[in-house]
Amino acid sequence: MTAPTSRELPQCTCPLVDSEAGSEATVVAIACGEHDACRLRAMGVYEGAQVSVIGKRHCLLVDVRGTRLALGTDLAKGITVRPQGPIAS
Repeated sequence: MTAPTSRELPQCTCPLVDSEAGSEATVVAIACGEHDACRLRAMGVYEGAQVSVIGKRHCLLVDVRGTRLALGTDLAKGITVRPQGPIAS
């Protein structure tokens, strides 16, 4: 019996809002209204984009390509990501 390849292993995903501060993730899907999705993509949050979660308080503070964005909880729930692990310091 051979070990499964990385293509056969399931990829874990979660809503962006569930990511911890100090973690990085890759956006895999955006499931929100058309207007919100268009604005997110214009700001650099699109499928395949790398995001870093900077902080979580009343909103989610993320870094996308060197720009910090504050996303409301409801909007962040509609963004599905694949966690990459903590940010190296």
